[in-house]
Amino acid sequence: MTQLKNVNYYNTDKLRSFIAIETNEKLEELLNDLIERFQRMGFKANWTKSKNVHLTLFFLGDQKMEKIAHLAYKIGERISGFPTFHFNIHKMGFFENDSQPKVLWLGIEEDNTLIGLYDEIRKVLKISEFEVKDTNFLPHITVGRVKSYPNHWKELLNSVTFDQIQVYVNSIGIYSSELTRKGPIYKKLYTVDFEGGVIING
Repeated sequence: MTQLKNVNYYNTDKLRSFIAIETNEKLEELLNDLIERFQRMGFKANWTKSKNVHLTLFFLGDQKMEKIAHLAYKIGERISGFPTFHFNIHKMGFFENDSQPKVLWLGIEEDNTLIGLYDEIRKVLKISEFEVKDTNFLPHITVGRVKSYPNHWKELLNSVTFDQIQVYVNSIGIYSSELTRKGPIYKKLYTVDFEGGVIING
């Protein structure tokens, strides 16, 4: 494992950051297919780019690079030896407000190992004095944030089906997120591997 004392490229700028799990090409293909379907149905949204698709575990907000680095190594210590597992993406879902769709998402089948990983990272965040909201963990992958929608939108969404996809997990990532007019730009800062420890991404 790379030792924290050897990392010497910190700066004082804060980065908008989050913790997430990478997915795979099958999910990217499904995402593109679903977006095409929704567009044909008449939905307009800020769609997730396939290269940006991931399962968010925690949003960290604006943090100094040094604090993010310390967190990476604390998480690495906590989840060292965590078992490799997979979760299943199996349904289409949405969040609504005042009977209007706000967010379209892909739902993940309940998985105790995924919840266990979430809980372990949550403990590290609390110990490391990160703000953690006391909310139930509803794992999902955002497809798009809706701007306009067709009539009978709920019936249309409920009619969407797809083949279940498995995503294998042997690490988590800590990412920066830069907001631009063309959408967010994500950069993986650290990979925390269940067996290989912390990897600094260039």
